[in-house]
Amino acid sequence: MSELTIRDMEQDGDFAAWFSELLEQEEDPAGWSSVLDERYLILSNEIGDWIGGLRFWLRGGVAHLVDVVVLPRERHQGHAHRLMEAFEVRAVEAGAHVAEFWTDDDRSEGLLGALGWRRILQRENYIGRRSWSLMEKRLAPRR
Repeated sequence: MSELTIRDMEQDGDFAAWFSELLEQEEDPAGWSSVLDERYLILSNEIGDWIGGLRFWLRGGVAHLVDVVVLPRERHQGHAHRLMEAFEVRAVEAGAHVAEFWTDDDRSEGLLGALGWRRILQRENYIGRRSWSLMEKRLAPRR
């Protein structure tokens, strides 16, 4: 028997593609896929400089918001709202019926609440031993 090795792997395009192909072969007969489709939205200014962005993934009709960030000097101008709106539009276009986001920041919870999200779970002593909230928004197809 050959010697087997387990090692850590940083983000690698070749391995990621191989792994995704393998996952696709394991799809449920009903069509549900466990493949994680990670995406980014980039907000840039008139000369193309990046001033903010949003990272999310899609899986089985769920759009999971991972991060939203805007440069400190560009904040309080509605950029996060623009990114969130674009996220919701793209999530619906990709077939998502629900969006979710874990946060430990009361400010983001307030922003999301103003955009129609609601807290569905609060978990104490979670990541970093802090309290985290799971925010959710049901998505409807745009007309």
